[in-house]
Amino acid sequence: MGGFTLVELLVVIAIIALLAGLLLPALGRAKEKARVTRVHAELYGVGLALEMYADDYEGQLPPVRVNCNTDLATHWCQFPVELAQEGYLAAGNKPGMAANMEDIFNPGHTYKYATPGPQLLNDSAGGDYKLWVPDDFPQCASSSGKYYSSRADSPVRWVIWSLGPRPESAETQDARAPMASRSWYRRAGGGGVVARFATREGMQFKTP
Repeated sequence: MGGFTLVELLVVIAIIALLAGLLLPALGRAKEKARVTRVHAELYGVGLALEMYADDYEGQLPPVRVNCNTDLATHWCQFPVELAQEGYLAAGNKPGMAANMEDIFNPGHTYKYATPGPQLLNDSAGGDYKLWVPDDFPQCASSSGKYYSSRADSPVRWVIWSLGPRPESAETQDARAPMASRSWYRRAGGGGVVARFATREGMQFKTP
């Protein structure tokens, strides 16, 4: 029996290369979607931790933390140390990561957390954190909205989010993120945040 000719081998190699070219992007999209699913699952767990904390502290939530110091400037809105200190979340041991809840799309940083109300600026009282909420919440498609500094007035109780697969994308960096729907991650290959938020009445929603 004769072996393959050079031409036949080249044809087989070309077919394999073509199939690989078709399959690799699909595998990449599937992997990205799997990671986004993991983030949604972790944010669900964190949402439960926040509500358990609130139940134990008469409805209060931890303050938002903002850092202007050079070494912690990128850790704005890091997860509350209170959740780790009180055992609601596992404690971390890295700078800016008091809670061991690393954003897989932003290594070395926790997921983000915000709530209208008290804010700590460089670990000192720094007024109130103002959260922008669109007028058509919870659809969040409106470009008009309002900044809320009090949970009693805000339709949003808290929001937690990941910077998404492409932290530097225009969607993720949108000035109205994470509450504007235009800043949300929607498809593999796209930018935007992956978020979960709770209403004043206690209902929870997640982004796509």
